[in-house]
Amino acid sequence: MKKKDDLTILGDGIRLERLRRKWSQEYLADKAGLSQSQHVSRIEGGKVDIQVTTLFSILRALDCELSDLINLRGENNG
Repeated sequence: MKKKDDLTILGDGIRLERLRRKWSQEYLADKAGLSQSQHVSRIEGGKVDIQVTTLFSILRALDCELSDLINLRGENNG
């Protein structure tokens, strides 16, 4: 699997969890302590390779585990 594919899978998982909670990108960015909602948009779009600290901030904000967002075995989520 390519790095771009991995970023898209992670971004999709974050977006789906955010939407499940009916949160805006702005709300997630604020709750995760990110500087701007545009960054969340880029993460969800798989356009940026985020730092581990950013990922942890998002996981804490969503109160979920990485495995809730993605399946590391490569199976489809959702």
